[in-house]
Amino acid sequence: MSYRIRASPSTPRITIWRKHKRLGVAQTSDRLAALPADAQTRHHLDGIADEVIDADGTASIWLAQPGSLATERDLAASTAAAM
Repeated sequence: MSYRIRASPSTPRITIWRKHKRLGVAQTSDRLAALPADAQTRHHLDGIADEVIDADGTASIWLAQPGSLATERDLAASTAAAM
């Protein structure tokens, strides 16, 4: 999920961050989050994307694959560490 949300007020941004944390998101950059592709994850990300948009932000969900095994391992480790 790629998203952008205003810094102020901070409440919506913090709420999104906490929801990502609960899902075990690998935060690959400031506004880019990665999760395994499954039905439950997709359902949660759709809801979070709606919340970002409701807070006057932008959000889009992308389906992607890591370009290498090393990147895949790094993402898996980041996701495991976030949980």
